Amino acid sequence: MEWWKYPSKYFPSDFHPKKLSILKLPNSLFMSCKLDSLFTKKLVALKVLNFDNSDFLKEIPDVSNLPSLEELSFRGCNNLTRIHSSAGFLGKLKILNAEHCHKLRSFPSMNLPSLKILLLSGCSSLEKFPEMLGKMENVEMLRLSRTDIRDLPLSFRNLSELYTLTMSGNKIQRIPSVVFIMPKLSSFYIDGTQGNRLESQKQDEGMEGIVTSFSSSSVRFLYLYFSKLSDDFMVQQLPWFPNLKRLDLTRSDITIIPECIQEFQFLSRLQVDSCRHLLEIRGIPPNLQNFSALYCESLTPSTTSMLLNQELHEKGNTHFVMPRAYGSIPSWFEHRSEETNSISFWFRGKFPAKSLCLAILLNYSQEVTPIVTINGKKVSCGSGKTYVERLFIFDLWKTNYKYDSDELLFESQEWNHAEVSWEVTAAEIGMHILNQNCSSIMQDIRFTHPYRKRKRDDRDFSQ
Repeated sequence: MEWWKYPSKYFPSDFHPKKLSILKLPNSLFMSCKLDSLFTKKLVALKVLNFDNSDFLKEIPDVSNLPSLEELSFRGCNNLTRIHSSAGFLGKLKILNAEHCHKLRSFPSMNLPSLKILLLSGCSSLEKFPEMLGKMENVEMLRLSRTDIRDLPLSFRNLSELYTLTMSGNKIQRIPSVVFIMPKLSSFYIDGTQGNRLESQKQDEGMEGIVTSFSSSSVRFLYLYFSKLSDDFMVQQLPWFPNLKRLDLTRSDITIIPECIQEFQFLSRLQVDSCRHLLEIRGIPPNLQNFSALYCESLTPSTTSMLLNQELHEKGNTHFVMPRAYGSIPSWFEHRSEETNSISFWFRGKFPAKSLCLAILLNYSQEVTPIVTINGKKVSCGSGKTYVERLFIFDLWKTNYKYDSDELLFESQEWNHAEVSWEVTAAEIGMHILNQNCSSIMQDIRFTHPYRKRKRDDRDFSQ
């Protein structure tokens, strides 16, 4: 049964839904006190209960007579202030959505062994995370953004399979200590939109002697955008995340990324867009592939030089977006074209998408999408655009374009003309052949017309 804006405050007196499985009454006029009469009956078949955006709902009553309930949602109930303790003991509940209940100040303790998703974002009056009274090993996603929660209890570790935790827009000043001992936590979102500065903390703070070291956090994706990060935080706290694959510091006010970053063996993506106070990156992770520094106008020349070092890009698969301050394509790009929108080369055999590194230097900020044409026929066009402020270095394979395999089957001894073009005119475009110590690569790629050169050689020989 689904009825948007159910117009009555009551159920009919002869309403006995013994076999009802789904009940959805969003935006309804139904009142809390009138739910009691329904829930006193044992609705053994009810699996989904939804009262989203019901402004007349002030309380979630006793739900202990709903033994089969798998999904409970009362999202956006602006006047909800109380939830009966029975909501924390529904053995089959998988999804609990209480987002944007602005007047809700507390949540009952929980022992929900089947729960997979818990959504509490937007509960701006909620000050404490509920106690976890037992192992809840199925919870994978937890959203706590824009709440007044500033710390997490030690019982939080009972969410042992938690994969994604979001705490954006909260007034927290320290990363909750228990986060560092979550064995499966992979993605952690936290930002500084509330204006608080994230500070470092002692390693045993709040843990009551249970954990003595946080140096092995399992977090792989850390998002600290819009954050006010102290220098102490970067130096002392960042090493607690040695397993990072992606670090997003967009619009944070950091001034340095410390030397320890070069010890992050798994870090492949680093984003520091709009970090206008960033001066130095004091090390390069050994497997860094994606780097973006839009509007990082304060980077020192030594840092930009390190980021554009040929050795860093020679292994391929790089995708670097550099800021406006950098004014030229590195000298190790052998083939260049100025004031143009394309660059071309000749190849034979397999299309060398993994063997070419390209650079485009723009006159002004814009989005670019490389287009590849072979022998006059378009074979690829990027599915997404890259916003570039000044300098963009990439290789054709890393751009994730889908090439038509039938268009890339060529006779091994025949030369084919390839062109990489853009819809915009660039100040300069450069191309570099990767791994030039491999003789076969050098034999099968040319920057000048191979047949034209052969004809000149034949004419000189005949004379």
